[in-house]
Amino acid sequence: CARHLQSKVGTTFRQHRTFSNASLVTWQADEVAKVGTITLESPKTYNALTVEMGLQFRAVVHDIQDQLTTGSVSLNAMVLTSAGDDAFSAGGNLDWLRSLKHQPVHVNADTMLSFYKSFLCIRDIPVPLVAAIQGPAIGAGCCLAIACDLRVTSPGPNKLGFNFSRLGIHSGMGGSHLLQQALGGPSAKVNEILLTGKALSGEQAFQLGLVNRLTDNNVKQEAFQLAKEVASQHPLAVRSMVQTLRQQQDQSLEIALQREAYAQAMCYHRNDWGEGLDAVVERRDPSFEPYHNK
Repeated sequence: CARHLQSKVGTTFRQHRTFSNASLVTWQADEVAKVGTITLESPKTYNALTVEMGLQFRAVVHDIQDQLTTGSVSLNAMVLTSAGDDAFSAGGNLDWLRSLKHQPVHVNADTMLSFYKSFLCIRDIPVPLVAAIQGPAIGAGCCLAIACDLRVTSPGPNKLGFNFSRLGIHSGMGGSHLLQQALGGPSAKVNEILLTGKALSGEQAFQLGLVNRLTDNNVKQEAFQLAKEVASQHPLAVRSMVQTLRQQQDQSLEIALQREAYAQAMCYHRNDWGEGLDAVVERRDPSFEPYHNK
């Protein structure tokens, strides 16, 4: 479980890190603003999501939950962000995804369900979450962003990418459920985004209502300001309200996660699994085999 590794006596700022030689996830608390910040710390990989990062992420979330429950830290909102300016998260690590081709379908289904939950546990934090999408959020990284209650990004292309079908897999990390919830329920627009593997610009995401604020300024600072605005409200009202909202939004989420995990596992078992990944690396269109091929 995550623990304090650094604190400043006499101040209201505390930083926390996981027990690891190379922390992939950190968090800190600003107890004046009543806002905490979780940071993905892998800028060299464009903050790609891995199993190891998921384990650390889950530990950080549990630490935050424990401290909020006991009152060890007083926070009324959280920001989720990532190190660097190049990407919020490039999604699942490509080498790891490629390796899943060699595992049985039932093992991959279990693996993916565990992987989803290691990040989506962020919704168990009992205060509102604001995603600071300072760069592209792609695939599973995009799903992690829309798992937050509020979102801030900047203008520009490819800010929110649901590229699963382009990679050759079913959507995962709750994307098929969370996107519908974020856009007000099932719709032709949701269908188009998922079925075409669409990447939305910041402007498109804002027009659709997928993000709350579109800023030309520093996205991380703007997200922090939004979190401060939320945190300045009555703490019990805010906590109870966000729990009510999530309870409604998360109905059938578990069913969707199980469906996604199995559907992705079937895709990994295909002979052409990896073609979509190669196409991304080689900057070309993929060439997939027919449906009835193995």
